[in-house]
Amino acid sequence: MCPSKRVKTGSSVTKKTRRGYLTAVVGATGVGLAGCLGDDETGEPTDGNPLSVEFFGGIFKEVLDEHLVEPFEEETGIPIESEAGTTQSELTRLNQAVEAGEAPVDLFVAQPRARIRGHQMGLWHTFEPDMVPSHTDVIPELVGETDDGQVYAVGAFGVYESLVSNMDMLDEPMDSWQDLWDDQYEDQIAVSDSFNSHLLDVAAHTFDEFDGQESLETEEGIIEVLERIQEIRPQVTLWFDGEAEAQERMDTNDVAGAKFFNDVGIVMEEEDPDKYVNVVPEEGMVENHATWVVPASSQFGDAAAEFIEYSLRTDVQERITENLYTAPVLTEDALEISDELYAAVHGPGPDEAIRPNYDMYIEREEFLDNQWREIVLP
Repeated sequence: MCPSKRVKTGSSVTKKTRRGYLTAVVGATGVGLAGCLGDDETGEPTDGNPLSVEFFGGIFKEVLDEHLVEPFEEETGIPIESEAGTTQSELTRLNQAVEAGEAPVDLFVAQPRARIRGHQMGLWHTFEPDMVPSHTDVIPELVGETDDGQVYAVGAFGVYESLVSNMDMLDEPMDSWQDLWDDQYEDQIAVSDSFNSHLLDVAAHTFDEFDGQESLETEEGIIEVLERIQEIRPQVTLWFDGEAEAQERMDTNDVAGAKFFNDVGIVMEEEDPDKYVNVVPEEGMVENHATWVVPASSQFGDAAAEFIEYSLRTDVQERITENLYTAPVLTEDALEISDELYAAVHGPGPDEAIRPNYDMYIEREEFLDNQWREIVLP
């Protein structure tokens, strides 16, 4: 017998945008079992067993429910439910579920390391390219393909990292990543306390003594970059665990500047333009992205492919971008958004971004964690 699924939340969601959620906290729920056959004969989702999709929580879910999930269901008639969850951080558990033929969700958004790890573990359903034809319009780095040309991941949305300055404390906004090392900002900067904060990529890209990603290919090179990062200590007044903490400290004028996700920075500036300035650093923003992946055990692969294809429509990409301030995943020539909005969320564009060495973070995770704690953290 197919295990029961979560109760469907319905499709009436109050209209909300990122603007009203400066301190939204990512929510998380437990996972249940999904992906059992909906209709016993067709294997299609039903009202009692809908296609399930998982997002990051908070405002991400609010906006995507309104501008993606609900319109998709209304237009296609495919029953769908959404939830906030943490499947991408629970790949061991997901692997056990896939091996047992179960799927906690039918599709979800995965950050790059989870996408790569999951592919290495054989967790993702693969599609014939013509099942998601618009994947050819997606920024190439946001498409995962197997050696034989099957598609296993497709871009969902992008989020860059930029610099936010508190103009109650500064005369001029910070406009370069090198400002994090500038002693004029002594005891004024907030920095993430995690080695996953991409400061390695920023430092390797920013300083002339390094050769970009090539400097991060060996442990010796990584240590040299970490020692450079150590030099920001005098500037750091807060090593934060989450952006909300840094944001609160900026609001109370305890922090003058920080590296934030660009969508958060845009909203901070929009809400209080006299206090905050969000700047694309002269060296480029740090690129982040999330991709759609489907567990190999999901029985709703066709419906999931239809959902992904719908998400890539230019009008859908525009709605999401306008309301979430994430970067669209389509190439610029495939988009129909204003130049102003494109520049706000993409900066100079994906080709000019600092792209983290995701493979390094996976292959040397334990080494990086140990060395970060030993060399960088006070």
